[in-house]
This record gives sequence, C-alpha cells and structure tokens, in this order.
Amino acid sequence: MRQKRTDGGLVLVGLVLLGIGLYAIFGGQLAFTPIAPREGSGFGGPVATLIGVAFVIGGLYFLRESRR
Repeated sequence: MRQKRTDGGLVLVGLVLLGIGLYAIFGGQLAFTPIAPREGSGFGGPVATLIGVAFVIGGLYFLRESRR
C-alpha cells in the first residue's frame, strides 16, 4: 500500500482560506482593499457571510486535495 504524501503549499493555501472565511463569518465584515480598509469599502452582513462560507468551502477543498 502506497503512503500518502502531504503537499505543504496546498495546506498553506487551505489554512489561509479557512482563516479568511472564518473571520468573515464570525466578524461580520470583510474588506478587499490593496493596503488599508477605507470607509465604505467592505462588505457586511449577509454578503460577508456568503463570501466567508465560500472561502471555508474552498479551504476545506484545498486541505482535502493536499492529501492525494
């Protein structure tokens, strides 16, 4: 039986996506700006929750794929 190897790059990407997604879900706000958040440049409420859920799903996908 062949031993599975873990791809460290995919694990790192998956953890970053999970972190961003959980922050968006529990924080309730998310801002996509180049350097610093500006007033009115972020998403809040249900939009932030939907983006957070998408990031969590993406992070879990990358973590699963890192073991193949």
